[in-house]
Amino acid sequence: MADSMIPYSFIPGTKAKAGEVNANFIALADIIEANRLTAAGDIEDLNENLNEILATKADKTELVNEYIVTTTGKNLNDYKTKGTYVFTSAYKPTNIPKGNSGALIVTGTNPGFVKQIWFCTETNPEIFTRNFTSTSWSAWRSVTGIFYKSNPGYLQLPNGMIIQWGSQAGANVTYPVAFSQVACPVCHKSGWNSSYERSDSGIASQSLTGFNYASGGYFLGLNWVAIGF
Repeated sequence: MADSMIPYSFIPGTKAKAGEVNANFIALADIIEANRLTAAGDIEDLNENLNEILATKADKTELVNEYIVTTTGKNLNDYKTKGTYVFTSAYKPTNIPKGNSGALIVTGTNPGFVKQIWFCTETNPEIFTRNFTSTSWSAWRSVTGIFYKSNPGYLQLPNGMIIQWGSQAGANVTYPVAFSQVACPVCHKSGWNSSYERSDSGIASQSLTGFNYASGGYFLGLNWVAIGF
């Protein structure tokens, strides 16, 4: 066999020489060992290639890491690295939008554009966001609306609209939150008398911070709602 890696070939029915048989076994063993080394080398090269791909292609900054902050007085302005940061009331940070505790999610790329999302953990939870562009942070902005459930109370929507309400005995109303542009109060007095001469009543004066209700009739109290920006 001129092209065979085995040096000797035998004709069936003939007696092979011992040296030729041994030479064939040695050649076969060499072939097996060479194949084993080649396969081992291929596997090693494959592992190296895979490790290189994982090292260069896997963007570790995309991994969301969670950190429990155990130092008080941390400044939220300094948090520009991607991750989730949990603050308990014992370690309240500065520049917090509201409350004493919560969770902060940071995303984006610094320098460039960084977004912070703050989740309040109080009984009346809210979500706030703000952005860091160029060299400064924007103001915190509620994305769920600010709701104050009381009398008087108010609901401040993310678009800036404020709805306020109250029920009281007096005729002077001060809004829980002052409007900045326009206020439209609607009100109705409590109390009724059959004498029409004394029935005239209405808003005597108003501003962005409240209004005064005047009544010439039987007055027991006032129910009011105000909508504005």
